[in-house]
Amino acid sequence: MGNKILVTGASGNIGSALVNELKAAGADFAVMTSKPGTAIAGVETRHGDFADIGSLTKAFAGIDTLFLLFPLVPNKVELARNAAAAAKAAGVRHIVRSSGAGADAASPFALPKLQGEIDDILAGTGIATTFLRPNVFMQNYANYQTQAIKDGTIYAADGGQAQSFVDTRDIAAVAARVLTAPATHAGKAYTLTGAEAVTGIEAARLISAAVGRPVQHVSVPTEAAVATMNQWGMPPFIVNVMDSLNHIISAGYAAGVSPDVESLLGRKPRTFAAFVAESAGTWK
Repeated sequence: MGNKILVTGASGNIGSALVNELKAAGADFAVMTSKPGTAIAGVETRHGDFADIGSLTKAFAGIDTLFLLFPLVPNKVELARNAAAAAKAAGVRHIVRSSGAGADAASPFALPKLQGEIDDILAGTGIATTFLRPNVFMQNYANYQTQAIKDGTIYAADGGQAQSFVDTRDIAAVAARVLTAPATHAGKAYTLTGAEAVTGIEAARLISAAVGRPVQHVSVPTEAAVATMNQWGMPPFIVNVMDSLNHIISAGYAAGVSPDVESLLGRKPRTFAAFVAESAGTWK
């Protein structure tokens, strides 16, 4: 039986790396975009809008295995319901979702609660599911902290706690393994972390050595982080989600190390030190 794969979120950190993984594997796959007229070179591109069940059903037609990565928006749960309905209507046989570490609809924290609610919606479709639950991305240092690193001080509401950062390329590699052999992973959820937990101070030391100048890490109270996000004019939904993540990290819950990446890939996850060495040019 064939296995036609559709990748959503193909232009992001995980999705772009996943496209490369699937190309290398010679997989039969397409990507979905919500922007008409845009395409990824050399890859079948379909149009679908998570806000429009009809467009999703059309995009999912003929798809056996669906990779779902939803944007972080206030109506994310509604978008998940749309995707679930479209997947059922289109006859999708397996859903693989990029979720989040600790996803649990009963969580007292906003972000894992949101992730858990979405996972439950997808599991409730009756379609075989696999959930990938990554921890905090290493790439956040390159995507969001570049200016702070150039300025010499990284501020974070982390309570001084360590985090088992995971490289998004490892998440993509795991996703490719699951997508190309979905039946083996039906009904499973994998927590994706690095092989070690790194504190902000340790991260700053590694970055300092890589860029050749002092970079310090300063832990700030979660309340101060909320005040700053509000001053920046960030939407209340994003402030709430980020505040919940800061509380999770500050409580030490993001320090746990999972064996799932190594078990699935047959190699150890990329280290934070290796990521820093590769990214040094971004911060110079």
